[in-house]
Amino acid sequence: MGRPLWNNAVSNRDEQRRQKRLAVLGTGARLFNVRGFDRTTLDDIASELNVSKRTLYYYVSNKEEILFECSRLALEFMQDTLIRCRDPDIPALERIALLLHGYAQLLADDMGACLVLSKDIPLSEPNSDVLREGRRSLDGLLRNLIRAGVEDGSIAPNDVRLTAAAMFGAFNWIPHWNRSDNPVSHDVIAENYIALLIDGLRRR
Repeated sequence: MGRPLWNNAVSNRDEQRRQKRLAVLGTGARLFNVRGFDRTTLDDIASELNVSKRTLYYYVSNKEEILFECSRLALEFMQDTLIRCRDPDIPALERIALLLHGYAQLLADDMGACLVLSKDIPLSEPNSDVLREGRRSLDGLLRNLIRAGVEDGSIAPNDVRLTAAAMFGAFNWIPHWNRSDNPVSHDVIAENYIALLIDGLRRR
């Protein structure tokens, strides 16, 4: 999910276009996170990439497409983690830790942070439906893992809906407060958050 350089030399034309489109998306995500979606223009993104606004239209149609694609790619980034978390041979608490660690890695990237920081920006259908379903899938998986832990006795009985909301809420707030010139490492944050949350779930 890293941002490729605009002038990366690649031999394949399709790959070059893909990388340049990713550069547009990544730059857009970074500016949305810093300035806000409404206060960022296509001219701003073009200026950051040192290209003309007209050039951007070869890769995206408008700002909404940038925001949607950044959020969609962020959710796609989680797919391998989601597959592992559905493995019934792994204890529920370990799968919850895996899910939260993958989510923390997601938020460390500009596109992942954009998924959280711009979630209240209204998008047209079907874009809004796609992202809503992606977020619902993440939330549903965490709830199911918590239920599985309650059933196997490793997690204390709780209100699963509220517990999942509290856990995602803790992580979703990270991009809001960890934006200083000297941010805390996401690995450090994830390690501490996960240890605290997993310990809070355990059945005594």
